[in-house]
Amino acid sequence: MKKSEVPEKWRHMRLQTLKILQARNWHDPREHKDGALTPDEQGLNGPIQTSIAYGFQWADDAASVFQGMRGYAYPRLPYGTPAVQELGKKILDLELGKNHPNKNDYDVLISASGMSSIVALTLTLVPFGGEFISSPYLYGGTYNWFNDFLPQTGRKCFFIKDPRDLDEWENMIKCRPMASFLFWEEDPNPTPFKLDGAGIVMRAQKYGKRTFCDNTIPTPILNKPLLYGVDGVIESTSKNIGGKSRGLGGSNSARKEIIKEIRESWAVVLGAVMDPRVADYMLAGIKTLRRRMEIKVKNAKIIAELLAKDKRVKKIYWSGSDLLSFELHGSLEEAKKVVEHFKFVLMAPHLGDDDPLGIHPASTTHVRVPREERLRLGISDTLERLSPGLVHPLDVTDDIFQSLDAVFGKI
Repeated sequence: MKKSEVPEKWRHMRLQTLKILQARNWHDPREHKDGALTPDEQGLNGPIQTSIAYGFQWADDAASVFQGMRGYAYPRLPYGTPAVQELGKKILDLELGKNHPNKNDYDVLISASGMSSIVALTLTLVPFGGEFISSPYLYGGTYNWFNDFLPQTGRKCFFIKDPRDLDEWENMIKCRPMASFLFWEEDPNPTPFKLDGAGIVMRAQKYGKRTFCDNTIPTPILNKPLLYGVDGVIESTSKNIGGKSRGLGGSNSARKEIIKEIRESWAVVLGAVMDPRVADYMLAGIKTLRRRMEIKVKNAKIIAELLAKDKRVKKIYWSGSDLLSFELHGSLEEAKKVVEHFKFVLMAPHLGDDDPLGIHPASTTHVRVPREERLRLGISDTLERLSPGLVHPLDVTDDIFQSLDAVFGKI
């Protein structure tokens, strides 16, 4: 902030105070007729504007918005609503850090869900007849889009076998020189493990390829892919960022030229816009995200360590995020009964909530993945996915153990 930009009366203030005053357009509450802040400035949270259309005084102002310049006209058009734009700013602060020197080179596109963010990305950046390369370790909806539905649009995804093998990424790039970009999921769902994202980026850049990843599980609190060169990051804000399962949302953070291309093409056509009331809910979730993630990761660690000691548990999948899965000895039907016998953990196809959630992926979230491929990806018939929540971890393990007792008998 330049000194010349600051009204003289405020120049003695500290920088953090100046930023607050600047956001208020240098409004001085003492000059208000009632000697107080206006209602919008009094509120600890911003106003929620639910209008789906915005009026204009001048025709040229309306024309400029429809030509892609900043401004509000209709939520489906590029800049949505004020609350959605504010959410984008907050997410970019998380993805890059508030003080990143090149933050102005980046932008965020907010959408109605994480899946709509991925759909808009692929339809925009992969031309008709084009292709891209992806890890197969993906959320079930993403895998289905890439494998089943995207080919119907004249686009093709080529999966590599082991995303942990950097040489395999490079070999696939050599085999598919027309690939538009590389895609992977950080801490893959439902079998989280660590990928060398920076290594993948280096291999991609060697051949001039863009890279995009889904960062929903670790969130920007645990992982900031933009800082090691990823071109774009997808977040399903419905999960940890929101935290309370009250609204769907997604974001795509990338360099401005990429976001502009998506925003002004398929994003507009798809019309997958976020409701401003959902944006307000997400803004509230961001305020507590860091602390919530700290507690959830700690809980996941304790739960993973205790489950690993149980003889009925065959394998644990946990990489340091708040998501974990455990594979059981037994059959598919027995695994389904385990989640049915939960009394405290809610059986639900979701994660990142404040409450503990569990699901049997083979019969639900990944049921459309061919069984042979599903097993190769580690999603066995007896895999259980767990999102531990903010509750006491021993309450979660007690519930799991009583369920295992009910299905397999006590040990």
